[in-house]
Amino acid sequence: MVNPSPVVPSTTIPAAYVSGHIALDPGDPAWAQALETTINLTRRLNEAGARVFRLDEKTRSIKVKVLHNGNDIFFLCRWSENTASASVDDYPVFADAFALQFPLLTEDGIICMGSIDKPVNIIFWRADLSRPENVVAGGMGTPQTSPDAASQNIRHYQEWSNGMWKVIITRPMAAASENQVSFRRGANYIIAFANWRGGAYGERGGHKIVSEWHGLSIK
Repeated sequence: MVNPSPVVPSTTIPAAYVSGHIALDPGDPAWAQALETTINLTRRLNEAGARVFRLDEKTRSIKVKVLHNGNDIFFLCRWSENTASASVDDYPVFADAFALQFPLLTEDGIICMGSIDKPVNIIFWRADLSRPENVVAGGMGTPQTSPDAASQNIRHYQEWSNGMWKVIITRPMAAASENQVSFRRGANYIIAFANWRGGAYGERGGHKIVSEWHGLSIK
């Protein structure tokens, strides 16, 4: 197998530094210091055997701001959603979800869940969960919630109003275990995004829409 070329992201999201406390609230004045970046999700993936409802929708976008205070990093993500789907039941009831993905051990990786030699760390939010999950993966079909309790140190805020989700994801910058990527000031990373539209769209599991790799620069 030929190794992929190093990732050269066309868009870089700056993670602005703000001293002191940052509230888990999109109304915190600290967010005024963060530049908002629009990320286009253009690659649609379909789980084998899954019923596909809306292939006519080719792209989506997520607006992203990132802040940190040297101890914790915060991701504020906003995206349009006419109707919020926040529950999961027997087929076909699914909840809205999104995810952030980072290479875990290397500087680059395969966009679709990484690979055995280049695993990825995923932060997975779903509207019905009490908190986001720290996930690790080493290829398609391998994602699993990391088994150690220490890496489930993710907090969040979520709100749906006026046809838009606002979700804040935060965790300590330092990795709690080998199952998390560690963030450092002055370092550059790559990040990818995924979105699942629940409800009548029926997106779940491997049926989703994803971005390409983008840069993340920790100021």
